[in-house]
Amino acid sequence: MSLSALGIPGAHLIAASESDCAALALLARRAHAHPWSEQQYRDSIAAGHHCWLLSAGEKAIAGCVISTLFDEAEVLDVAVDPDWRRRGIAESLLGEVFAQLPADIGRVLLEARASNRAALSLYRKLGFCEDGLRRNYYPAEGGAREDAVLMSLLRPQ
Repeated sequence: MSLSALGIPGAHLIAASESDCAALALLARRAHAHPWSEQQYRDSIAAGHHCWLLSAGEKAIAGCVISTLFDEAEVLDVAVDPDWRRRGIAESLLGEVFAQLPADIGRVLLEARASNRAALSLYRKLGFCEDGLRRNYYPAEGGAREDAVLMSLLRPQ
């Protein structure tokens, strides 16, 4: 499903700039228990990562950060505002962003919290395969740690 097929009035996807970092950080605080800061988004843009922001009017709906190196891309962050979840937005956003990756990108990598069943289900639906676990990778409640599920997607060349 494309973003235009979602039928969100006034929705637009932009390559985020430094002026969008506050909106991305606010979105992350609403979407994640351990959100990225405004500075982390600024650092990503400065490092040359591809940062995307999906908005409807003035409201940030979703965002995504992808790093590319040689023939691989890594999804570093995906956030969807809780008010907009379960509408296919993350799937459409990732589809649009992946379509804009350079043609020589042969593999997309990511990791997700082992407890994030919705994200893991989405990534499997998009064709990602599980490659392994990174033990105790994410911070969790009460000072505990949580495993990351490592996943990859081979892109047709």
